[in-house]
Amino acid sequence: MIDQLRTMAIFQTVAELGSFRGAAKQLHLSPSVISHHITKLEEDLGTPLLYRSTRRMSLTDAGVALLAASQRMTSAAIDGLSAVRRRASHPTGTLTIAASTPFSHSPYVETFTRFAQSYPDVHLSIQLEDRSIPLEGSNIDVAIRGRTNDLDDSSYKARKLGKVDFCVFAAPSYVQGRPVPKLIDDLAGWDWIQSRAMPWSAFSTLADGTAPQRAPKKAVTCSNYTTARKFVDEGLGFMIETYPLVADDFRARRLVQLVPQVQLRPIDVYAIYPTNSPRDGLAHLFIDFMMDQPWATEHGFGNRRSSPAEQ
Repeated sequence: MIDQLRTMAIFQTVAELGSFRGAAKQLHLSPSVISHHITKLEEDLGTPLLYRSTRRMSLTDAGVALLAASQRMTSAAIDGLSAVRRRASHPTGTLTIAASTPFSHSPYVETFTRFAQSYPDVHLSIQLEDRSIPLEGSNIDVAIRGRTNDLDDSSYKARKLGKVDFCVFAAPSYVQGRPVPKLIDDLAGWDWIQSRAMPWSAFSTLADGTAPQRAPKKAVTCSNYTTARKFVDEGLGFMIETYPLVADDFRARRLVQLVPQVQLRPIDVYAIYPTNSPRDGLAHLFIDFMMDQPWATEHGFGNRRSSPAEQ
């Protein structure tokens, strides 16, 4: 296996440079050694990988597929080595993070405090607000967002962290005496505590794409989760928010989950960072650290493999 991985790396260099001589120079090997490895790889696989002529070289269909696989392998190896180097070193500097206000609550906020405990020489600058902070021209190193449609693809990359489920909840005092809702539309006569200035359908569309037919009464509209949650705790209405925020409250029976049998459309969460952010820099260190937290595993994060578009 080790020999095959080494040969794949040689093949990748040849394919990317389009030249045996170029690959030989970069890898500090002779052209004949390079040719031997490619020939041996083709024999082992039982198919040609390269079309060779005196003037040019091109990939076969099998070569294209193998190159893509080899590039994924190399990228994963580089990420792994960088992660080990970061753990072995003593990171310093300032890391600026932008996220929405729910990140000031458990379990999300512990990511920040535990990171600070693990890397005391890193100064954290944390910006929490529910409006989207423009990234262009800012000093933000990592932004945690539930969408990427407003990104400048040439300046920033988005790494998909995972999916977070939404849930509907209220205080026991608000639920008491009301009929048990079975469908999202059954909440039409209830009092909605709106935590963000977004339409009802943005929160309440089902996982299969079915949009609600009716909307509840907007009792209060807040600009952040903290204020909205206070209205809920006082029994003034219900909210929709991400499940990790209230999982402990359900277990302790401080809150009641409404329509638990209804699966709402989850939200894809991304870590967004500048394209030129170094692999062994603080931004990647924080993202990896966040994915290693217990809540991330419990609630479905940890999709470490991203598509080429998200690399």
